[in-house]
Amino acid sequence: MRQPIIDQDILLADDKRLIKKLWKVDKNDDYPTGLEFSYQLIYLKDSEWIQVARIDNQLHERKAGVHIHILDREVKWEEMSFEKAEETIIELGESIIKNILR
Repeated sequence: MRQPIIDQDILLADDKRLIKKLWKVDKNDDYPTGLEFSYQLIYLKDSEWIQVARIDNQLHERKAGVHIHILDREVKWEEMSFEKAEETIIELGESIIKNILR
């Protein structure tokens, strides 16, 4: 079972969007809370939307758990809840935009 709970594309500013997705799934070793989620912060640069960061708990290279994708860099594994992931991605995205992309 994979039932959508949240599917939002939120405009944070003219050049920033937060894509927020949450599904109810069967509890198992990969999803012990019964929730699968994904947050994606995208930024408009030179007329193109680019993914600045993504935090999700979807399987990555057959490994379960929450992880962070930053631009095209390595994945960073970190334990956090769905709620904490939203706070983290907004802070992380702002920092990346300010310090790397501008």
